[in-house]
Amino acid sequence: MIHMPVSGVEMAWWPLLLIGFTVGVVGGFFGIGGAWLVTPTLNIFGFPMIYAVGTDMTHLVGKSIVATFRHWKFGHVSVIIAFIMLIGTFSGIEAGAQILRYLTKIGQAGVVVRYLYIILLLTIGTFMLSEYLRVRRQEKKTGKEVKDVVGTAWSRWIQDTLNIWPTFYCPVARMKVSLWAILFVGVVTGFCAGILGVGGGIIRLPALIYLMGVPTKIAVGTDLFEVMFSGAYGCFTYSLKGGVEVLGAVIMLLGAAVGAQFGTICTKYVYGITIRLVFAVATFLCCASVILKQIASQYEPVYKKGIEALLKQEGFSPGQISSLILKKDAMYHYMVEVANRPEWYAAFMKNYLWTQVGGYLMLAAAGGICTYIIVQLFAGIAREKREKELAAKVKA
Repeated sequence: MIHMPVSGVEMAWWPLLLIGFTVGVVGGFFGIGGAWLVTPTLNIFGFPMIYAVGTDMTHLVGKSIVATFRHWKFGHVSVIIAFIMLIGTFSGIEAGAQILRYLTKIGQAGVVVRYLYIILLLTIGTFMLSEYLRVRRQEKKTGKEVKDVVGTAWSRWIQDTLNIWPTFYCPVARMKVSLWAILFVGVVTGFCAGILGVGGGIIRLPALIYLMGVPTKIAVGTDLFEVMFSGAYGCFTYSLKGGVEVLGAVIMLLGAAVGAQFGTICTKYVYGITIRLVFAVATFLCCASVILKQIASQYEPVYKKGIEALLKQEGFSPGQISSLILKKDAMYHYMVEVANRPEWYAAFMKNYLWTQVGGYLMLAAAGGICTYIIVQLFAGIAREKREKELAAKVKA
């Protein structure tokens, strides 16, 4: 067991290494940070939410650098789109964060954010899945294999409507684009990310594909390039708040640096339309986890204010209270033995169990997707090797 000095959590090193590897594989394949996987998983292992988010943000920076470098070698990164979009993203995040602060002030942030998240994930997943099925039907009719779909009615409308100077040609994405179109998409995705309190990768990747009309693999690499900067900003802000468990982040980064290589290289052997299908499945699973969290949150009003007031009287700091509320033994002691409120503990256990189910669902989802990516990677390498051997025989 390792003692985490900042958060006070005691845990073995290998789960952190495994989490890092899994998220590295998935993040390298999708071009996203993976906070939707890491944060709930760390929470399961006893990290209070502020430390779970801050630690994830910190390990994210190093993982994104490794994955971006590999995508860069494949020619999947459009630096010009990424930098312009970052300007809009940060502006949108600030606007969204202001609304989130207001919702927090009136006590509605948790409910509103979760329902928005559910709607957004269902919309993205449904749209990507329906497009995949449409392409497969088209293949059956025409007999021609479709590797990717570039451009949508939305992206063409945005490009036509915002076709205002300055415009330029992006050689990596092989498309002409307006500065204002990129900024518009950046502001929209940043605004959503600011309200939801997430890094934005799970929103930005579909936005690059469907609102910008960027080819899937270019969208993956470009999004990862952006994640480097947004993750660095998040790491800095959480470090100032003392919410980063550096030891945990370093262990996860060791696994993520290896995993990112697998996920990134796999994009070389998988068609863009297949990446969209797997991403759609991931959004549905993530949505299910959020729904379970919403169910769990309905039990919090029974005990949360009461136990927080009691623990404050006992002399615990806000950080210590956040950590204690995650521990069953401690809650039984203070809720039942000290406060003599067994109904608090009953509600707490219902919240705890639903939260655990949601977290383990994400663990299973991450493991399944990771396994699929690795299988596709080795299948692609074997196929490439056979093709080279066949070409060599023909040449001979």
